[in-house]
Amino acid sequence: MPSLYFDYHDGAGIEIDDEGVDLLGIGDARRLALEELGQTILDPAYGRITGRIAIEVRDHEGPILRASAAIVLEDLRLIFT
Repeated sequence: MPSLYFDYHDGAGIEIDDEGVDLLGIGDARRLALEELGQTILDPAYGRITGRIAIEVRDHEGPILRASAAIVLEDLRLIFT
């Protein structure tokens, strides 16, 4: 399988992967996209991001796969003063 690129999308813009990675098949691309998405959600640097985030996988012809998540943080505590 040719090189695949994993671009990061969020409300602030797009981070383009210009290095790429060689994988054995589409199953590996799906797994890696989900792992990258999960790591992004858990990464403390992105801990305050809310909204939709996505990892878009593309080859030299264009997009082939997208893993996305909607992050919603709600404070459910009632504060009485």
